[in-house]
Amino acid sequence: MYAYIMLLFLLSLLLLCIRCLRGWFYLIRGPEMIDEAYVSAGGMPFKVPTPNNNHLMVTSSYHIKELINAPLQSLSLHAVAKEILQPKYTMSGFEWQDQRGIEGTGFVRALRSRLTAHLPGMLPDLKRMVDAAIMEELSTPETDGSVHCRLFPLIKRAVTKVNCFVFFGEQLARNPEFTAAALEFPQTVIFASEILRITPSFLRHSVASLVTERHRAVKTLMRYLEPVVNQRLAMRAVGSTENVPVDCMQWLIETSPRKTQWTTARMVGEIIAVWFGSVHQLAMTATYAIEDLCLHEEYVHPLREEINRIAPEGLCPELAAMPLLDSFLRETVRCTNSDAITVRRKALTPFTFSDGVRVDQGDWVCIPQRAMMRDPARYSHAQQFDGFRFARANKLLALNEGCADVPEGAPLQLTDVDVDWPIWGLGNTAWWVLPLFSLIAFAMHTPRL
Repeated sequence: MYAYIMLLFLLSLLLLCIRCLRGWFYLIRGPEMIDEAYVSAGGMPFKVPTPNNNHLMVTSSYHIKELINAPLQSLSLHAVAKEILQPKYTMSGFEWQDQRGIEGTGFVRALRSRLTAHLPGMLPDLKRMVDAAIMEELSTPETDGSVHCRLFPLIKRAVTKVNCFVFFGEQLARNPEFTAAALEFPQTVIFASEILRITPSFLRHSVASLVTERHRAVKTLMRYLEPVVNQRLAMRAVGSTENVPVDCMQWLIETSPRKTQWTTARMVGEIIAVWFGSVHQLAMTATYAIEDLCLHEEYVHPLREEINRIAPEGLCPELAAMPLLDSFLRETVRCTNSDAITVRRKALTPFTFSDGVRVDQGDWVCIPQRAMMRDPARYSHAQQFDGFRFARANKLLALNEGCADVPEGAPLQLTDVDVDWPIWGLGNTAWWVLPLFSLIAFAMHTPRL
């Protein structure tokens, strides 16, 4: 009997060790693990072990629709963000709940409606800032007149300045110390959160402080934002409508709770949390798009011709007016997507799909977008870059004709959200894709690419 108990104990310990090893392996080559499991699953849901939990990957339309429509109390995006970023350690003690709840719906409204509605009026300023930011980066030529620069850092700095203008207004966007902290903050948080995933809990405060250099970036952001937010909250309290700023920070303040008004510190923390997700993805997409223009020069002339015809000044409020550019950017995203999964949700309670697939409490449900975008069953010649793939498909789909090049059954654009195009997760994200157009339009207007 004793030998039997010891055998069970050793088997359990062995299984635990195997799971831990597979989990750590996920940190090293997680995207490749997901891609391989996707092929093996043959369209069925599959699980991928990680250091903290299991990730259930779903790919079918009905699973994705159920995932999207699941109650927030069951499957939470907010809890995923909290687990990934660990704001208690990486954001100088700022705390999130596992679900945002009703008090956060105003934030969604601010980003989906107000910012999108104001973008056409902002476009001239956005283009001016993009042009100035890039020209500043290219202002120091070599002795032979050429300019050498690293593309991704250049784009990140340009995107940061543009997004600072949209989020915080022009005054802060022109402050070098503030924009440097705004750029540094997401990078240090991502780096710190990955290290903290393999750090014992009793060491996390010390490790986070070390990695973030005593939370230098977030403290700089708070130092600049707190007096501005405090003043704007006071203006809202007295109902002042004079000289109301036109920026994202103001709209987030206006749509925050009124009955139980947030403190200045809470408001600043929420604004910084929203800011976190606004830089990295846009910079990556813009960088890959410009690289694809350099690698596939045959697309430069037709794209430049379309832009010069539709938006000669580099300004256009609708990507729909330029189907070739829209298609080129979609193909860039499809081929070079840096994020293997999207639409992450954490199970706050056990959740069961209608066909019986179960998600245990604490596990995640995700969509393996990178594997889906490279699946030859969904895209013809999936491993090849075809910049006008989606433009051709949309023409056929608009005529109610099928198209084997893409999986969708109706025309889609870069900024659309659809079960066959889950790149942006959920919600209307056209507000931040438009600055991407300005970056590409700038590249198209340069004499040499």
